[in-house]
Amino acid sequence: MRGRKLRALLVGSSLAWAICVFLTGVGLAGQEVEFSSPGLPPSKMDAAGRLVEDWGTVELQVEGADLAEASPKVVPIMLDDCIPAALAEADRGPLRVTWIAYRAPIFPSGVDVLTVRLQATGSEAVPALVKVQLSAEAKATLTTARIGNRVVLSVPLETFAHVQTRDWGYVNETTAMPGWAKPEGPADPAYANIRAGMGGVPILYRFKVEPGSQAVVILGICESHYDRAGIRPVLYEVEGARPEVVNPIARWGRHRPGALPFRARDVNGDGQLEVAARPLPNARDRNPILNVIWVFQGNRAPSLPRLISGELSHTAWRYVDVGGQNDQSFYLGEPLQFPVIVPASGSCELSFLVACQGSSAPVPESTAWTPSSLRQAAREVWLAWSR
Repeated sequence: MRGRKLRALLVGSSLAWAICVFLTGVGLAGQEVEFSSPGLPPSKMDAAGRLVEDWGTVELQVEGADLAEASPKVVPIMLDDCIPAALAEADRGPLRVTWIAYRAPIFPSGVDVLTVRLQATGSEAVPALVKVQLSAEAKATLTTARIGNRVVLSVPLETFAHVQTRDWGYVNETTAMPGWAKPEGPADPAYANIRAGMGGVPILYRFKVEPGSQAVVILGICESHYDRAGIRPVLYEVEGARPEVVNPIARWGRHRPGALPFRARDVNGDGQLEVAARPLPNARDRNPILNVIWVFQGNRAPSLPRLISGELSHTAWRYVDVGGQNDQSFYLGEPLQFPVIVPASGSCELSFLVACQGSSAPVPESTAWTPSSLRQAAREVWLAWSR
């Protein structure tokens, strides 16, 4: 009985969509559209194209020198013939801008997936800037926006292909903790600061280099929280070098600054060296830490004692006070702004995950969900529910 009723509902929704699209064509579009997943409270896209949640609103803005002003047309649609969704569309001259929102059924209460598609309508490439405007209470960081401890919006890693980058910096959201460590003995000032991957999030940095080049990368670590070995082992990785698992207490002792040298190489030839501090799955404390990064071009390594003491930091090609004043994001510009160049007669898409009622959005660095897998999950749930 439930399946027959749902099929009737889906047919009715499809019919309503067809009618709405027809009305759009004759200039009568513009409405609020609700959407959800089976058994869950709905979200809404309002007549202006804003996504409305229990915590606030999300508004997509697309800016460009030659883009015409236009109000969006908002209509209900069915994705894959089974997923209820809201669609907004605006003709901006050289760009047709379309954004779609639907509910993906991940634990515990789902997440709303918001995807914007930019389609070039002419024979020339179109530069544009996509902005995500949130309610004033939401505070944006590198890959998420939060209200208190609730993640209300996250940016899938695929979307960062459209973000401008610096020459070096951290690439994911970890916690900067200045003054956390208490290094004893001669120590570079950067040993007093750390980044911590709270909740088991890896710490990731990238450095732009000549494609295929070599370098010596040295990581500085100082553990000042624990006084016993075995609690916080960390896996340190540098591209092109053998990874190393280190327990700082066992290796150097509490408050004692240490250094790990790596012979690095841009293995994949993409012009970037990646440095990572990752948690071990069976560790009692899965929050990795990192204090300092030195990068020396070529293959000549400096004296580690002199480097630890701070004597040689000025000679490094890149010197990073991790979590301190000399630290920066790899991504350029304000949070939640995405410059794109839409190819002539082509298109590009950006996706965002939005917290719906009773949920938080997943943190990109600690989830396996992607826009494509979320769409597949929504399809499977609706098809199973309709049987």
